[in-house]
Amino acid sequence: MRIFAGVQAMRGVAALSVVCGHAVSARPDMVGPGLAEGALTILASGVDIFFVISGFIIATTAAAQRDPLNFAFRRAVRIYPVYWLVLLAAFVSSFWTVLAPEERPALDLGLIFAWTYPNWYVAPAWSIAFEVHFYAAVAAILAIAPNRLFELLFAGLGMVVVAILFRLQLGIFSHPLVLEFGAGVVIAYLLKNGGLRFSRGILAISAGLFAVGWYWIFVHGSADPQFARVLTYGLAAGLLIHAVVSAEIEGQSFSPILQWFGEISYSLYIVHYLVMIWVASFTGLWLLSTAGTIIASILLSIGLASALHIIIEAPLISWGRKWSLMRRDQETSDIARQEGTVRTPARAE
Repeated sequence: MRIFAGVQAMRGVAALSVVCGHAVSARPDMVGPGLAEGALTILASGVDIFFVISGFIIATTAAAQRDPLNFAFRRAVRIYPVYWLVLLAAFVSSFWTVLAPEERPALDLGLIFAWTYPNWYVAPAWSIAFEVHFYAAVAAILAIAPNRLFELLFAGLGMVVVAILFRLQLGIFSHPLVLEFGAGVVIAYLLKNGGLRFSRGILAISAGLFAVGWYWIFVHGSADPQFARVLTYGLAAGLLIHAVVSAEIEGQSFSPILQWFGEISYSLYIVHYLVMIWVASFTGLWLLSTAGTIIASILLSIGLASALHIIIEAPLISWGRKWSLMRRDQETSDIARQEGTVRTPARAE
C-alpha cells in the first residue's frame, strides 16, 4: 500500500495541534481562562483531522488487504502496546495525582481495551474508542463481504445519519463525530476511482471553515458543540485531506520535519496529556515562567513520544508487518497447493 507523505505530515500537524492546545490550557489560572479555552477550542480540531485521516487510511488499507484477522491484528499491534504502557503509568500516578475531577473508576476491560468513552485515565484516548469501533465495523465487513467494502461502509454511514436524526441510541455509532471517518472513506473511494483533483480553492474553504468553527463554538456559543464541530472542523478536515492527497498525486512534496512528527504522532498523542498533568502540578515552574513551562511541557512530550516510538511502536509495527506478509504468503501457498490438488486428477484423466 502506498504511504502518502502529505497525510503523514498532516498527522504531525494534528498531533502538534492537540498537544499545544492541552499545554496552553493545562493551567487556566496562569494563562487566563479565556485564552486557555479559546486555544483549546481551535487546536482540538487536530482530532477531527485524525478522524478523517483514519477513515482514509483504514478504507484504503482494508480495500487492499481484505483479511479481517490480519486487519484486526495489525490495528491491535498499532494501538495497544503504547496505550497500555501509558495507561499503566496513568493508573499508578493516579494514586497521588488527580487526573480528572470525577471519582477514579475501576480499571475495567472497557478502559483496558480503549472501548470506553470517555477515558478517565488517559483523557485523549476518548478518540481511540471511536477508532476501535470503526476498526471493528471494518473488520466485520471484511469478514462478511470484502468485495463490497465501500458499499457497506457507505450504508453504515447512512445508518449513523439516521441514528443521529432520529436520536437512536447506538452508542458511539450514533455520535456525529463518526461521520468524520466517513469523510476519509469518501476520499479513499475517490482516490480508487481517479476522482481527486487539487484545487487551491478547497484549501481556502477548509481554512475558512476552521475559523467559522472556532467562532461558532467558542465566541458565539453553540447549543450542540459536537454537531457544530462536525459541520465545521469535520468538513474542513475532510477538504484539507482531500487537497493534500490530491496535491501529492500531482507531485507536491511535504516537509520532512512534519512527516517525522507524523511518524511519532500516535505516541505523542497518547503520552502528552499525562505529561501535561504532571507538569501542571508544579506550580513553582509556572510562577517562574508560564511561557517557558508551556514550551518545556511540549518539548518533554515530544522527547518522550520519540523514545516510545523508537523503542516500542516502530519495532512492533515492523514485526506486525512482517507477520502479516508471512501470513499472506502462507495463504497464497495453501491456495496454490489446493488448486494443484484439484487440477491433478483432471490432467490424469
